[in-house]
Amino acid sequence: MNNKTSRRNFLRYAAGISAIGLVGTASCSKTQQKTGPSKKPNIVFILSDDQGWNDIGYHNSKIKTPHLDGLARTGVELDTHYVQPQCTPTRVALMTGRYPSRIGPHCMHASNDQAYPIGTVTMATMLKSLGYKTALSGKWHMGSKMKWGPKHHGFDHSYGSLAGAVGMYDHRYRPKSPYAKTWHRNHEFVEEEGHATDLVTDEAVKWIKTEHDGPFFMYVPYHSVHTPLVEEDKWLKMNSHFAEHDRRLYAAAVTHMDHCVGRIVKAIDDTGQRDNTLIVFISDNGAQVNHRGNTYPPPDPKLKNFSSNAPLRGQKTQAYEGGIRVPALVNFPSVLKPGKVTAPMHIVDWMPTFANMLGYKASQSLGWDGMDIWPIIISKIKNPPDRTIYTVWSGDRTWEALRYGDFKIVRRKTKQGYKPWELYNLAKDPNEKNDLAGSNPQKLQELVELFELEKKKDAKPKS
Repeated sequence: MNNKTSRRNFLRYAAGISAIGLVGTASCSKTQQKTGPSKKPNIVFILSDDQGWNDIGYHNSKIKTPHLDGLARTGVELDTHYVQPQCTPTRVALMTGRYPSRIGPHCMHASNDQAYPIGTVTMATMLKSLGYKTALSGKWHMGSKMKWGPKHHGFDHSYGSLAGAVGMYDHRYRPKSPYAKTWHRNHEFVEEEGHATDLVTDEAVKWIKTEHDGPFFMYVPYHSVHTPLVEEDKWLKMNSHFAEHDRRLYAAAVTHMDHCVGRIVKAIDDTGQRDNTLIVFISDNGAQVNHRGNTYPPPDPKLKNFSSNAPLRGQKTQAYEGGIRVPALVNFPSVLKPGKVTAPMHIVDWMPTFANMLGYKASQSLGWDGMDIWPIIISKIKNPPDRTIYTVWSGDRTWEALRYGDFKIVRRKTKQGYKPWELYNLAKDPNEKNDLAGSNPQKLQELVELFELEKKKDAKPKS
């Protein structure tokens, strides 16, 4: 068999596996009916901001996150969970089940523009159609004007910032931005006192404790642990074992957020809903590592080596593992046995997963890139079929990557154009130290062809 025929067969096989994953999103499979919950569970989906691989206790014992560690210990750790390299793209992928590049270049980097049209089927509108009460407490950042806000996209209740990062006590976005005023409740600006992490948690706890007629979806996208970092002495003292000031400040923010996650879990326990509540926790992208300061409302100090993706290579806004592979877990003690899943999965998977779990049937194809990962989570399947993980960052596609099976290609654009593709075997080299592009040209070509197939599905830039 010549190389051309081999590659053709490989692409047919890859396409077949992709189709298997997507077929599962159309209706509730027999496997799912047997292994899923017996009634519609409450869903609490918590998203941290800029939390690196090395910035959670169960990866690094110096980081104090007892509540998240407990959720991982009594739940399923998702060891190879991918997201997009930055905040807005990850949120778009979560809410639509699609790679943000399918929607347009404006969704491929942090943006205050309207991400997708009103009427788009989002996770919230899908769950609402199934009888769920829906709420968001935290950072939206998929359209930073009221007319693009969460209540137009399926959320019954909305609180926090329409725009991105805010001053932790100031609650404004970038001071010179037209989106500076952003703190709201149900699309009405509000002035409140308190740390953003506490306020977001207060709102989530209050809403969870409200009596709901039917199941609920509580989405908590924290501003923490994104800069600017401002923390009380009690959190700093708990992290006094860090000699470096900047690292200690960041660790304090992580511990503070972890405490607030514990408050949310306690609210679920206190209302007797724990057995029927599925909790997911994921970081939206890898750690930023360094921060120039004076970007957000003061105090906004310059920080150096304050967060970490070690031992993974790369960071936020890059397509190396450190930018896109993040801490993640799912906890549902009445259904899931504790364990760890190493199969690759992506933030786009959660919408089709919930759809299958709950029996959602769309009236037309929604173009999901994700697949139902619940059978993998519930059965701890160690060797599921290979699947494609596709990554593009920034409107001009500064970073591009594709993983298929154990192998991954990645490249970045400079002023002179794209650098050559790099190839890594992540099973043997998860920290991307040994570029195999020169020694394995056939595997490189196979993945490049898969990449080109994915790229053809992306939205075309407006002329």
